[in-house]
Amino acid sequence: MNSKKAQINLVISLLVALIAVIFVVMNTSPVAINFGFFKVKLPLIIVLVVMVIIGILLGWFLGQDKQFNKKKH
Repeated sequence: MNSKKAQINLVISLLVALIAVIFVVMNTSPVAINFGFFKVKLPLIIVLVVMVIIGILLGWFLGQDKQFNKKKH
């Protein structure tokens, strides 16, 4: 039963990753990002890839917290 859930999670994760990649590749125009004291002009594809990586890292860290709490109990 656990194996089926893992397979479903893998398929859903791959679909989300595919949608994210398609979205990122379609948005390549340059954008200006204002950080308050300075402004940076980057292609939108770089901004989106960085945001996706940050989201993945946040999800991973939050998942690690849940696993830590399960091991603790």
